[in-house]
Amino acid sequence: MIPVFEFKDVCFQYPGHDEFALQGFNVKLPQGEKIAVVGRNGSGKSTFFLHCNGLYRPNSGGVFFKGESLAYDRKALRQLRQQVGLAFQNPDDQIFSANVFQDISFGPLNLDLDEDEVRHRVQSAAEACGITHLLQRPTHALSGGEKARVALAGVLAMEPEVLIADEPMTSLDPWARLSIFEIFERFHEQGKTIVMATHSLSVVRYWSSYVIVLQAGRVTFSGTPKELLNNPRVLEETGLSKIWWKVDPAFPENGAADF
Repeated sequence: MIPVFEFKDVCFQYPGHDEFALQGFNVKLPQGEKIAVVGRNGSGKSTFFLHCNGLYRPNSGGVFFKGESLAYDRKALRQLRQQVGLAFQNPDDQIFSANVFQDISFGPLNLDLDEDEVRHRVQSAAEACGITHLLQRPTHALSGGEKARVALAGVLAMEPEVLIADEPMTSLDPWARLSIFEIFERFHEQGKTIVMATHSLSVVRYWSSYVIVLQAGRVTFSGTPKELLNNPRVLEETGLSKIWWKVDPAFPENGAADF
């Protein structure tokens, strides 16, 4: 099966920086998987994600979506961003409308859909995220967990094939974290692909079906969770063996038990 994304020898350098944020970056993302992306802060996770929907363009190398090289003209990027939804780490970076309904409807309205279709998409996304009771709520009056779900609803209203989430569980309590995972499960059950950055071994062990490990702007591992956790060389070289035994409250506390 053709990977949903493939990066071939991608290099990317932020203007004014001496070091590359991505260098010799090669990876394939299989379709229909729950993909965990792990690595220290500064390893390139966010830069990687921003290449997936064309917000960043490689200095060299290529990014391919379902076998086709990304194009960066306005029409192509608009189509790509309908298919690839990106949820930022901080929902405040995505929520800017006066109330929840307006915020979720922003994306569909920009697709030039008719009013009935926009309302249908907003309602469907709100139901999927359990926030129909918040549709008329001012966005400034939302809690952190509510903001996270509203931001996700805004992405889901675009009906993407791929959902990319950049550490979406940051600062959420265990109940809010569980609700986000439930949303992800419903999305994945439709045969769609989820890519999520995480620092949690529990997320890797109990949620993901595929794992990508980044270090200093390179991919040091890609494969199944079992393959990663049975690879002491990678765990040792990346330092993951020393820090990954903290259990995520959204998952069973099984510590470091074998598969």
